[in-house]
Amino acid sequence: MRWVAWVLVAWCGCASAAEPTLSPSIEADADYLLTTTDFRDAQYGMAITGLRSEAGRIVVRTTGAEFTFDTTAGTLAVRQLLARARQVVRVTFAAGALAGLKAERLGSGAVSLTGAAGGLRLRINGDSLLMLRTERAMELRCELAFQPASARAIVGDRLLLDEWGYVGTYFATGEGHTVDLPGDRGHTSALQAGQIWWLAVGPPRPYPWAQSLRERVAWHWSSENAYPADDAIRAWSQYANILLQQAEVMLWKDWSLRFVPRLGVGEFERVNATCARLGMRNIVYTSPLYFLAGTDLESKAMNSFDHFAETGFSPGDPRGMNWPIFVAEIGRVMREYKPAGLYFDGIYGSVVRSYLVSRKAREIVGDKGLLEFHGTGSPPGGGVYLPQMDTYYDYVLRGEGTEAQYSDPDYLRYFVSTHNISNAIGVLCNNNQYPLTESFVGTLLDNNIRLHFLPAADDDQRLAGMKKYYWPALTPELEARVAARQAPRQAAFEAERREYARVLADDQPGLTALWREDFADPALAVRLPDPSPPKGLETALPGGWRAYLSPRGAGSLRGGDKVLRIAANRHTVAWIERDLPPEATAVTCRLRMTSDSGMSWGPAMALWAGTSSARLGLRSDNRLQTDRPGEQVLYDGYPAGEWVWLRLRLAGHYVVSESSRDGITWRRLRIDRLSGETQPRRLMVGKVPFDAGRTDHTEPGDLGLCEFADVVVYRGR
Repeated sequence: MRWVAWVLVAWCGCASAAEPTLSPSIEADADYLLTTTDFRDAQYGMAITGLRSEAGRIVVRTTGAEFTFDTTAGTLAVRQLLARARQVVRVTFAAGALAGLKAERLGSGAVSLTGAAGGLRLRINGDSLLMLRTERAMELRCELAFQPASARAIVGDRLLLDEWGYVGTYFATGEGHTVDLPGDRGHTSALQAGQIWWLAVGPPRPYPWAQSLRERVAWHWSSENAYPADDAIRAWSQYANILLQQAEVMLWKDWSLRFVPRLGVGEFERVNATCARLGMRNIVYTSPLYFLAGTDLESKAMNSFDHFAETGFSPGDPRGMNWPIFVAEIGRVMREYKPAGLYFDGIYGSVVRSYLVSRKAREIVGDKGLLEFHGTGSPPGGGVYLPQMDTYYDYVLRGEGTEAQYSDPDYLRYFVSTHNISNAIGVLCNNNQYPLTESFVGTLLDNNIRLHFLPAADDDQRLAGMKKYYWPALTPELEARVAARQAPRQAAFEAERREYARVLADDQPGLTALWREDFADPALAVRLPDPSPPKGLETALPGGWRAYLSPRGAGSLRGGDKVLRIAANRHTVAWIERDLPPEATAVTCRLRMTSDSGMSWGPAMALWAGTSSARLGLRSDNRLQTDRPGEQVLYDGYPAGEWVWLRLRLAGHYVVSESSRDGITWRRLRIDRLSGETQPRRLMVGKVPFDAGRTDHTEPGDLGLCEFADVVVYRGR
């Protein structure tokens, strides 16, 4: 992989004749990380602290873990060293895979291992990340030595966590096939020949308690003012000692292609100097995700908010093939403009390229520089992330636009909080008006989560909440407070995992019908008048139903012949709803897509439980769609024109989405945790949009028809 080495010396100034180029493939990057002498030195406090080879055993010790290979038994036992010393996982290799295993110390930050006559190659980095490539197909059986409180999965990748640490496995290249062991006690990963697989254990470094209590960030965002005035910075300095400049396209000229101060270097230097004078440090906005230089999306780059209504933001590029160009550009920013650090707004879809660019960024800013990563969406996705990537950042910011999940303890503890995981400083995004009450701030602190200060008016409730409940609690006593809550919280999570296991095993729930709606009453009808009311039509209907028709949908609905027929424009809202009794735990509905050509506005039903919703519906591309806040999953094999049964059922803190061809045999699609209280309960049927609300698409589309029948509400056992 000489091309990568050539690129890297180019941006660091060692070979000025070379220019950074696109990466040829993720496979090339993954192989480079496995075989290179790059990253061989200890970085950001994480190192190889020991290497010992003896008869039949090789032991590699890092800052955070100890890896013991038994070459005779063909196993790897991994002990966690930080937070709680314990064995966390045992990996069993294929017979003979570890024969002849040899280790070579590359430097203070990496060890390389080879075995099976070169058929197996491994690397262990000082951050406790193991990388493996096999030249023949094999299975790796990973057995946990602890009960996870949170088990996260997407395709073949797994992240299993508890209060004191975690184990994660990732297919760095190729498609992954993973079979879970019973009771969340591990899994088997099937590797193809030539595939690269990663094993991550942690935490990889200690939590920076002093830094988390001392550093306070003022988060400046503006679509009009790239560089705050000196008076503004001075006012913010009473609350913060770091200025995060997320003025996005107002800060940089050609922000998707290069980073040039929009108002000139003088203005940039003024902010730097003012921060220094006030005892603050200045970190600035950059984004691997939205950096388009060198890609086929360059023409989509935008310079400013000029013509924003017509063009919108430029697209992101999650492929990350241009990471060498991005690395070169942020290196130039740090050398020429000398901010204290960088803020990354998003990152790539690949754990390989995201890990690589994160380590390169830490090299550029140095161990004492500042890095922040906005990772509401983190690779590989679906709630699974790579803590060994996050650990190279001072701050990891999560939770933008996911307020519905702020009451989910699993989301706060195991996605937003980084404590005993990456041990970066986990920050909840509060660029919203979510109430910073004493109870909510207390929950954040119990989970060791921090907040940024957003400059606002003196009467802003966020500032009031931080003054009254947040900043006074940032004392050395917080560490003991967090520790005291760990054991009870772990017990609660384990109980919830047992509840989840029961839901998972319950394929044939005992349900008793409470009532049915067969849509035989022709009085169940309504039509949007012309002209339509500006806010749409909302009206009561027989049987306790209420109807809503969007003002843009030309909609109508009518019962009769035991079918409810809804006619409306394909990307608009037209539904009926009714309240459900408290004991209701499941709803079923038979529906079909006829001439309606909607996608996220196709025929659907939604179940509301408290402030949580679950939506399940058909699409005109012959697929079915499930929706949760911020997430959408599609399922093939649902031809338009055919009747399909859908079921949503509540089980404790979970909602189960299911489908059926006959109303008797059900296919489970997914299980999701509900946020907060599960009362009151409400059912929606019709052209229910993705958010289970009243949101239309900007383009209403053509008129179409869909049909519903046999709505049944059940109670459980």
